[in-house]
Amino acid sequence: MKIKYIYSACLEVETEDLRILMDPWFTDGIYEGSWYQFPKIDPFKYISKPDAIYISHIHPDHYDPIFLRKLFKKFGEIPIYIPDLKQNFLKLRAQFDGFNTIPIKEKCFGGTRLVIQPNYTDSLSDIDSSLYIFDKSSNKSFLNLNDCIYQESLTDILKDLIAQDTKNLDFLALGYMGAGPYPQTFYDINDRDSLISEAEKKKNKFFESYKKFTKHFDAEFNLPFAGEYFLGSHLTHLNNYRGNPDAIEIKNFDERALVLNPGGSIDLVNKYIDDERTVGLNQEELDKFLIEIGGKRMKYENDINIPFTDINFLRLLKSALIKASSKSEYQGEYSFLFSIKENENIKKRYLCNINNLVIEEISLNEELNIKKYSEIIIDYRYLFGLLTTIYHWDNAAIGSHYDTRKYPKDFYSREIINYLNFFSAI
Repeated sequence: MKIKYIYSACLEVETEDLRILMDPWFTDGIYEGSWYQFPKIDPFKYISKPDAIYISHIHPDHYDPIFLRKLFKKFGEIPIYIPDLKQNFLKLRAQFDGFNTIPIKEKCFGGTRLVIQPNYTDSLSDIDSSLYIFDKSSNKSFLNLNDCIYQESLTDILKDLIAQDTKNLDFLALGYMGAGPYPQTFYDINDRDSLISEAEKKKNKFFESYKKFTKHFDAEFNLPFAGEYFLGSHLTHLNNYRGNPDAIEIKNFDERALVLNPGGSIDLVNKYIDDERTVGLNQEELDKFLIEIGGKRMKYENDINIPFTDINFLRLLKSALIKASSKSEYQGEYSFLFSIKENENIKKRYLCNINNLVIEEISLNEELNIKKYSEIIIDYRYLFGLLTTIYHWDNAAIGSHYDTRKYPKDFYSREIINYLNFFSAI
C-alpha cells in the first residue's frame, strides 16, 4: 500500500487492486470567494488516473465540482463513492451538478476492502464520514478521518472494523485544526488580546482531539492533514487569528507524525518515505501571497447587484424564521439580531425571536433587554443571497463572511448553529 499526500484533505491511496483519490479540492475562491490554497500547486503533476474517487462530505474543500469536471475531461468518467447517509445532501448536490455518485457502506476491489463510515451525532445536519481501507496483498490498513469530530461511538465502530482484518492500524490520516469562523469573526478586530487568546485555546483544543484519536487507534504513522487554507479578499487580516497551526507543529508532541510536501508519499510495505516536510511554510512567500489574494473580490460582490433599498428584508426574514423554526431542534428562548451593512455601515437592524416568530425593527443605537441572542453583522448582498438560497449559511460561517456577537459570550448550542442552516425564505 502506497499513500500520497497532495493538498489539504486530498490523498491518493494505491494498492495492488485499486488506486483511489480522496477529496480533491483545487479550485480557489471556495466558500463564496474566501478560501485559497498555499502553496498553489498543479494537481495533475501529482494525480495519476484513479480507479475511484471518495468524497467524504459536501463542504467545498472536499467536494469540488469544478475540479471533478477537469479530472473527468482528462481521464474520463470515474466512479465517485460517498457515504450512505440518512439525509444525503452530498448525493443531491452532486446530482444537481451532473455527477452520478454511489453511496456505499462497504465494497471490495479484489483483495482491497473499502468501508465508508458516517459520523453520526444524532443531528439532522450530519454530513461527515470516514474511510477505512484494508489491503490483503500487503496486509496493510489505512484510516481517513478527515473532518470527523472525536466521539467514542465512532472510534469504537472503526476499531471493530479494523479488528476484522488486522491487529494494528498502520496509517491514520486525521485533522489537526478546525476550519471555521471562531474566533476571528466573534471578536472585534480591535480586541487583539482576546483574539490571540481564543485562537490559542482553539488550537490547543484541536491538538487535544488529535491526541485522543491517535491514542485510541495507536497507528504506526499519523498524517495530520485537511482544512489547510488562507482567507482572501478583504478577510486576509483575519488569518493571524484563526488558531490554525502549521502541520509541522504536530511533530513537537507526536513522534509518529508524518508531514509531507505536496506529492510526498510513503510506501507502507518497505517504509520508504518520499519528500517529507521538515520546516514550516516560507513566511516571505506567504506574505506576498496574502497581498495577492487580498485584492480578490468576493462572489457576492459580483453576483448581487440589487440596491439595498429594493430588498424587503422584513418579508424575507419572516419567511425564513417560519421555515427554520419548523425544523429547529432547539428548545428554549433565543433570538437573532440581524445588523445589515451597506458599504461597511449598518443600515438596518431586525430582531427575530425564534420562539414566538416575532420580528421587529430595532433602531441602530437601541440596547436589547433579552437574555440570549446572537447578533449577525452581515453585508446586505450576502444576506440576500443566503435568504434566497443562492448561498448557504454553513458555507457563510466557514468562509467567515459575517461577524457574530453572542450574548452571553459563553453560551454554546449546536442546535442554534444548525438553526441557521434552515434559515432561508425559499
